[in-house]
Amino acid sequence: MTGNLFKRTTFVVPDAEEAAQFYTNVFGWTVYYDNELPVDARFPPAAPDGAMARLIILDTAGQDLGRLGLLQYLEPPFDTAFETNRTKVRMGDTILVIACDDVEGVYERAKKTTANIVSPPTDWEVPAADGKGVINLRIMSMFDPWGRYMEITRMGG
Repeated sequence: MTGNLFKRTTFVVPDAEEAAQFYTNVFGWTVYYDNELPVDARFPPAAPDGAMARLIILDTAGQDLGRLGLLQYLEPPFDTAFETNRTKVRMGDTILVIACDDVEGVYERAKKTTANIVSPPTDWEVPAADGKGVINLRIMSMFDPWGRYMEITRMGG
């Protein structure tokens, strides 16, 4: 392997099982890893050494890249409340962009959850990276049940 590859992102969640169910039901991702383990206070710096956490890692692409981790501290060292019914992103937010062949299916499954849908599937055109021409997208957007914003897109309209 050469270079620096983006391998995984991990969300800290109040309930890893519930979060895993949302992502597996809406996107069809599968569980790659599911364990309770003692944490190291440095990775990430939140709880003391030896505090127990549950880590579920979802496989989104069938390889070592593009995985989503869901980390739950079993005795949280912080308030686990989160803002519900979000409608706008703000400074410091992460935008999760998901490439998808079935935007309409994701939309229909997401409507059955507590996710806050911002935009149903819509056709959208953006400038191409080289500045010549356009990229046609079929895209929807939503906040997951924990307030994380995401855009689900299929290239080619």
